[in-house]
Parts: sequence; structure tokens; C-alpha cells
Amino acid sequence: MVAVRLCRHGVELHSVWPLGPDGPHGVFADHLGPAVRTVDVQRARHLCVPRVVVLRRAFPRPNRPLVTVSVVIPTVGRSSLHRAVESVLGQTEPVDEVIIVADTAEPVSYPVDDRIMLLRNESNSGPAVSRRRGIDAARGSVIALLDDDDEWHPDKLQRQLAAVAGAGPHWIASCRMEAVGPGDRRRVWPRRVIGAREPVGDYLFRFTDLRHGGRALQTSTLCFPAELARAVHWDAHAGAVHDEPSWLLAVARQFPDLRVIQLPEVLSTYHVAHSSLSRQQVDLTDSYIAWGLRYLAGESPRVRGDYLCSSPVSAAVTARSLSGIGRAVRASFRHGRPGLPALGFAALSAVRLLVRR
Repeated sequence: MVAVRLCRHGVELHSVWPLGPDGPHGVFADHLGPAVRTVDVQRARHLCVPRVVVLRRAFPRPNRPLVTVSVVIPTVGRSSLHRAVESVLGQTEPVDEVIIVADTAEPVSYPVDDRIMLLRNESNSGPAVSRRRGIDAARGSVIALLDDDDEWHPDKLQRQLAAVAGAGPHWIASCRMEAVGPGDRRRVWPRRVIGAREPVGDYLFRFTDLRHGGRALQTSTLCFPAELARAVHWDAHAGAVHDEPSWLLAVARQFPDLRVIQLPEVLSTYHVAHSSLSRQQVDLTDSYIAWGLRYLAGESPRVRGDYLCSSPVSAAVTARSLSGIGRAVRASFRHGRPGLPALGFAALSAVRLLVRR
């Protein structure tokens, strides 16, 4: 007989059961089935039993299945990877595995933990391919995504999993994040979270004011059942300009009962690197236009038109391409029906670009 101490979601229960071995990485509690993957066996001086088994993975609440969490982190070898992994290992909802996919031949540095698995691409393939590879390798019932230059708040997973309890089999959880830029400039993003049953395409791409980027389901905030990723594979096109929206839209179309639950709390930190702010010399406007025509073909003309007046226009401004803005606006009328706020955003973007010249 040994004492078993159960800890989950801040609730502690103490019971005494006879335990038998169940392989090298777990124990078996009679009448309860496999309890954990990893245990710590300690002397129980305060109890009248020989040893106490402290569970790292405990039992779920009533009517809630046991959740195992896999975290996928693509990396290009940034030093910030260490910080990102530490934020995962420090979660109040313990994770079962951390899959790091290195898109570099250089050594990568991360904390030592037996839950970490390193995969390495044979060639530089881009974040979409790396993310897809990590998702395909994940063994958990829930998959969470994190970029190597971002980090989570300690209770991020716990609060998200609590929020989706009772949401059914088809759900995606997100949250607000704090964007930290050069000079420690900080802002909370997105300004508005997705509404209950609001279509993903409408939330992400329909304009209601002149500001761009006020709505987002950012990669490092996402977690979802692994079954969704098995049913709808992550877009692994190496040159994809929007790999996460591509997948979100595809999942929403395949599962009409999908619930996207975005917590209003800030539970993640997005670090904006100096390189992210530098001007690109390559004009990617046409790539963004092509994405919109392909992935938004099933959306409303308003959503399609608003997108073509926003993301491709932003790409043109980044490349200092006035002709790119013109191509994007023409495509918005040819293939959609943009609203006045989106047209206003495109016009203001053109004016700003002219002033900078």
C-alpha cells in the first residue's frame, strides 16, 4: 500500500491504493487504469505508509477526459528558443512533450528535459513546413503552437483548456497577446477577440474601421485537438504567406460546428525583432493576392475584397511599391466587393507611401 497525492488545477486529493508496475515510465492504480507517465517516489514521513507517489500527470476532473499536451516549436536557431521552451516547461498545466523542429544545420540551444524531442529538417524549408512536421510527429491529444521568439504566461494552457471544457470535439483556443517591440514598446493585440460563432473569415479579414491588424488568431496563441490536425493537415507550402489562416479557414469549412474560443486575457508575449521591422526589397504583393484568390474563394465578396485591400496593400507598402497597391486595389474590385473602411485603408497607405518618397 502506498499513498497517492493527486494534483491538478489547484485541487489536491489524498488516497491510498495498492500500486503495481506498468512499464518503465508509469504506475498502475488498481481499478483506475494507467495513471501517469512519470512519477516521483518519496518517503512519506508524515503518513503511516512506506512511500508516497507524487504524480506529475494526475487524473482529470469528473466528466473530463485526460488531456495530454504536445507543444510544437519551429526554430531557425534563435537564442530566444531557450526562453520560449522555458515558458512551456513552466506551465501550470504540465505538458507531455515539446517538439522542436530545427530549420537550420547550426546547433540549437534549449533547456534539458526528458520531454523535449528535437527534429531537424534536411534543408531550410520555412516555418510552415517545420510546423507541419512537428504537428505530424505529435502524440498528445491536444497540440499547442509556439514560435521560437515568443513566450507564454505560466497559466496560458491551463486557462485555455478550462475555457474549452464542454466545447465538444471541434474547438480552437486562442487568447490576446502582448507585442513587445524595440525600446520595450508594448501593446495588447488583437483589439477585439472573435465573437461566439463568428465566422473565421469575417473576423480575420472584414474591415470595420481604417486600422489594420486589430483582429488576429496568432500562431503562438493557438491550441487545438490533435484530431483536427489529422483531419485537416497544416498547409506546408514552403512559400505560404498565411499558413495559420489557411488552416483555420479549412478547419472551419470542414467542421461547421467548430468553436473558436479566444480568451480576452493576455496569456502570450510576442517579441517583435528588429529584423521583422526592416524593409523588404522583394515585392510580395502578388503572392498575397494569389493567396486571397485561392483561400478566400468560398468567402463572401466583402471578405475577399476587404482582404485584397489590406494584406496585399501592406505587403506593397513594405516593399515601397506604389504599383503593388494599385494591383491589389484592382484585384479587390475584380474579385470582390470591398467596403469603405478597407478602401480607406488602401488610400491612406498610398498617401503615406507617396509622402515617404
